[in-house]
Amino acid sequence: MKLKHVVAGFAAGFVSAYIIEKKKAAISSGEALQIAKNAFKKNGTIDGSWIHTTTKFFEQNGLTFEGYNGGIIRTVDNLQEHYEFFIDKKSGAILDLKTVS
Repeated sequence: MKLKHVVAGFAAGFVSAYIIEKKKAAISSGEALQIAKNAFKKNGTIDGSWIHTTTKFFEQNGLTFEGYNGGIIRTVDNLQEHYEFFIDKKSGAILDLKTVS
C-alpha cells in the first residue's frame, strides 16, 4: 500500500509542477507591452502605446508563433514615428518590428 501512496504523491506533484510551469511560461499582454516599451525607452521617450489583449499567430520562416500584436508611437526630431510589433507569448521576444507610415 505504501508504494501506491508514494507513486500517487509523485504523480500529483509532477502534474502540479507541470501546470504551474506552463502558466509561468506564458506572458500576459500587459507584460508583452512592457517589454516593448522598455526596449523603446532605451532610445528616447514614448508618446503612446497599444496592444491587442487576445493572442494571434505569426508565421516566420516556416515556424508559427503565438503572441501579441501591439504598437508604439514616439517623436524624433519633431516627427512622429509609428511602429508595430509582434511579441512571442512564451519567450517574450520581439519577433517582428515594422515602421508604419
